[in-house]
Amino acid sequence: AEEYGISTFVYTSRKPFDENKFESFANNRFPSSVIRCKGLVWFASDYDMSYLFEQAGKQMTLSQTGYWIASAPKDELDVMIAQEPDILKDWDDEVGDRMVKLVFIGRNMDKEKIIEELDNCKIN
Repeated sequence: AEEYGISTFVYTSRKPFDENKFESFANNRFPSSVIRCKGLVWFASDYDMSYLFEQAGKQMTLSQTGYWIASAPKDELDVMIAQEPDILKDWDDEVGDRMVKLVFIGRNMDKEKIIEELDNCKIN
């Protein structure tokens, strides 16, 4: 795929996005070189809710996918972890399972520019 200029990368962050900044990026600066993007998004304004972002060509959707496991009350969280210890594989001591994780597939993408744009969406 690389010989045709097609590549992929995963953007991850344990800091939430500012919803307005991400919306501005998606609507005004989203690179045309990206063929497909899909993944989880976390917003500071909705700290406990996870969102699914999907993009294919010019079509984009953002939808709620449910609460982060870390938002559960401690006693329920302890039970969930006891029943499913794999929950802790991607666990962060500070934010739990909350994260931004977006997979990009595109042609001749400027990966560094995309990362810079997404980093600018994070809260300070």
